[in-house]
Amino acid sequence: MLFSSSSIKNALTLVIVTMLTACGMQPVKQETAPNDVVADIVTDYSDYASKGLLTVDTDYRKQYQAALQALKKKQHKTANQILGQLIEQRPDLVSAIYNKALLEQALGNEVAAIEWLQQAHKVDPANENVCNALGRSMRLSGKFNEAEKVYTVCLSFEDQSPIVHKNYGILLDLYLHKPALALKQYQTYMDNTDGSDRQVKGWLLDLQRRVTSASGGNN
Repeated sequence: MLFSSSSIKNALTLVIVTMLTACGMQPVKQETAPNDVVADIVTDYSDYASKGLLTVDTDYRKQYQAALQALKKKQHKTANQILGQLIEQRPDLVSAIYNKALLEQALGNEVAAIEWLQQAHKVDPANENVCNALGRSMRLSGKFNEAEKVYTVCLSFEDQSPIVHKNYGILLDLYLHKPALALKQYQTYMDNTDGSDRQVKGWLLDLQRRVTSASGGNN
């Protein structure tokens, strides 16, 4: 009897799932897929660098709006040209640099995207958009320690976004295998949101059991 390739694939998948279940392994936590370049672009051209409030002239504003329109319409060549000009004019403003990184990601140029995100991180190490994007890119590249540095630098600034805590928790939990530290990050995330994230609630319960078990049942 001949079997189709899809039947063989389904059978192998079933075997793998059965083996994982038998071994007591938990399903891997999955992050929400990143938004595309349109959803993630930063529309505030006057985003502040770490130096503080920076003025933006009228010509820069017009060019920035043109870049945003090109990004929204997926006119990548035009967007790339304008963003390059903006970065050359104002290397102290993080928004154009960050959007340039997103454009490179949309074009499939992950290495270039990371380089631009690193540049954006140097300009504004407290920027949550940059932190989340760079931390995730580093993690996906297998550079877990570098990703951790990005998050710790970002979190050294006050009033940081709860999402940074969540993403850092994912890194600590799944990739650096530091459950106690991951537990703190997830809890901070929940404490600074409305606490309705059911996915993180499940992760917290799992981590609490693991940490308690590892400590011999002592709090």
